[in-house]
Amino acid sequence: MSKKYLVMFEADDDEWLYASAENPFTYQSKPLIFESEAQANSHASKYSTYVVVEQSEVNPRKSIRNTIMKGI
Repeated sequence: MSKKYLVMFEADDDEWLYASAENPFTYQSKPLIFESEAQANSHASKYSTYVVVEQSEVNPRKSIRNTIMKGI
């Protein structure tokens, strides 16, 4: 099974959302799923604060905390 990637971005202070193709989007909007990490990073570059997570991660918020701790 190949890995898939999602982009989460900080919409407001401590408010993280998945990037979606819907415009406007809501919390229920389906997230964009990328076939490669490079594609996800390319899309994510339009956000000032973001993190790319593997779709299979059980807790993407943990990944966000780890990324923030390292410094974006």
